[in-house]
Amino acid sequence: MRTNILAASLLLFVLPLLAQDPKPDSHVTIPLERYETLRRTSDSPSATVVDTILLGGGFRERNLTITFTGRATGARPLVQVMNQTNDVTISGCQGDAMLSRSGKGTFDLVPLDDAFEVRCELWISGSDRLRMHVAQSVLAVRSGVADAELLAGDEDDTGARDYTLVRHVAGPGETLAATATGRYLITLLPDATRFRYAIDVHNPNRTTSSLELVLQSNEHLQQIDSAAPYEVTEGRYVFSIPPGDSTITLTGELRGTAFTAPVRASLQYLVIESHPLLRPTVQTPAKRISLGETGVTPQYRGALAFETGTERIAWTVTRLQALHSTGYAVNDASHRLFVPIDGPVLGETTFALRNEGAPELVLPQKPEPTYVSLGGDAVLMTKNAAGQLTVPLSQGEQQVFVQHRQPLRRGFGFAIGSVAVPQLSEAATQTTVTLSYPAQWVPLYEKFASRARVWTPGAGDVLLLIVLVLWVERLLAWLAMPAPHRFVIALLAALAASLVSAFLVVVIVACSALTIAWIISLPLRPRIVVAVLFVGVVLLGLMALMVGGPNRGYRKAEVSSAAGYEDAVTDTAPTGRKAATPAATLAYQGLPAKFTLPGGHRSSTFSQELLRADRPQRAFVFAVSFALTNWIGVLLALVVLLMLWRDRYALAQAIRERIARPNPEPVI
Repeated sequence: MRTNILAASLLLFVLPLLAQDPKPDSHVTIPLERYETLRRTSDSPSATVVDTILLGGGFRERNLTITFTGRATGARPLVQVMNQTNDVTISGCQGDAMLSRSGKGTFDLVPLDDAFEVRCELWISGSDRLRMHVAQSVLAVRSGVADAELLAGDEDDTGARDYTLVRHVAGPGETLAATATGRYLITLLPDATRFRYAIDVHNPNRTTSSLELVLQSNEHLQQIDSAAPYEVTEGRYVFSIPPGDSTITLTGELRGTAFTAPVRASLQYLVIESHPLLRPTVQTPAKRISLGETGVTPQYRGALAFETGTERIAWTVTRLQALHSTGYAVNDASHRLFVPIDGPVLGETTFALRNEGAPELVLPQKPEPTYVSLGGDAVLMTKNAAGQLTVPLSQGEQQVFVQHRQPLRRGFGFAIGSVAVPQLSEAATQTTVTLSYPAQWVPLYEKFASRARVWTPGAGDVLLLIVLVLWVERLLAWLAMPAPHRFVIALLAALAASLVSAFLVVVIVACSALTIAWIISLPLRPRIVVAVLFVGVVLLGLMALMVGGPNRGYRKAEVSSAAGYEDAVTDTAPTGRKAATPAATLAYQGLPAKFTLPGGHRSSTFSQELLRADRPQRAFVFAVSFALTNWIGVLLALVVLLMLWRDRYALAQAIRERIARPNPEPVI
């Protein structure tokens, strides 16, 4: 019995598996005509266009309707038909399309056939007007509402448009006239007279109202800006003003010298402004008011404002004679001149300008300019008909940068002469001149304007010279050399050591050796005192040797950013490690090249306020070559050595006697 039950159960499980088709049929068969229709649908572009939105019914019976008629092709995509339609309910739609709400006041349409028409009931909550923003997919909006008027607005950038359905109010005496406020601006120019009429209109009705404008002042109308439609009849402009507030703007040219308001308004303001070269004289009984009451923004200063109605306002214009004035001011003129070993003097000049009306800047031709830039951009160096180098200027603050060069006389180890400083036709508030030199030049005398500078040794140089003179003189006195002879040798040796670093080392070594011999010959207590003094003198000599000869007492060249200079320090980075230059941009290929002015080893700066522009500005330079000072030091050293060589036997005998006989009598 149990076996039969088990077999029956197995049979019931296997039979459905045997009955199942191992390869189910996944094909669907449709008519050929239907297939062609589907294929054409996928191949054609998909679009939905609403031809017309028709508003029907009436406000009185509260049976407003809205009907959408259009066509679709392809996949019949969903389109948005209205948005910003608040306080509106659409229901009971019937036809070949579906209308859905996708957001607050936004409705979308889905077509169900290629040609569709859907009609819906329209309900407005607590209002007698319907406002809607119709999307660009709608071609036209029509109204069949008997007791309402459809008003259309302007299209926006996307092609959408606002529409307002306003209910008519029946009954006599309920239509009010539109009120207007006129703001008129008349601009008197040397070549013409311009006008701009701005009329603010308020229509208190729920229907359109007409407003009539009559141009009575010989105006040549060029443009009308208004959302309200208008018609021109016998020279009269009749505007259909929609309910609410709107603005009418008229612009053009006024060919007369009198003004009469083009519209009857409750408030009318007239503003007359003039070019600075014109001075109007107004004759009118109208009330003069302040400019702030009119709400008009003029372009020029000194405008006249009036409150006018139907009064005629006339004026006469007087042309003023413009006095000569400067078109620009020079706030700062910064000059930097570099005197090289040989060749012309190179310079850079930066003019900080405040331009108010000059079209160009005339640059000086001396010294010879080689590069000009305006606001950091290189400009072509061109000359006008008079042969002057000019640079075009723009309005406001700007900087003109000029590089130039000029000759300077040199000879016999000296550089002497005056160098020109570029100057403009207008005096600069602040003029700064920096003279810089390489290490091979030592400036002895410099002058600019009323300021001069003479090279003087520093306190350390003077102290070192005195110490060397006393040291050499005392050692020679210890060796019993006569006073006049030893004073001359000490002075010449100190001067030569100050000019030639190598001779300074020789003097220090020789004096140190004699000092050690002198210390050994002294008793114990004086020996300690003299040894301490000797160590101090040696340290002072080493410090002087580290500083250098004629470089002492003269400051290094420093380019001050406060003076307005551009960075002109020579790049000392090793080759192959230069900063990456920006990518080249498209520019004119005929521009001059800008050189890099060296920073220099020494510099002097002169500053002066408001230098006269009617006389040349020059800086005087007198410098000596570093090689010449070295040769002078070598000659002095040779003189000292010859004098010592002449007395070599007496000095050698004195050294032997002092070492053999300690504690000698001092020589005065």
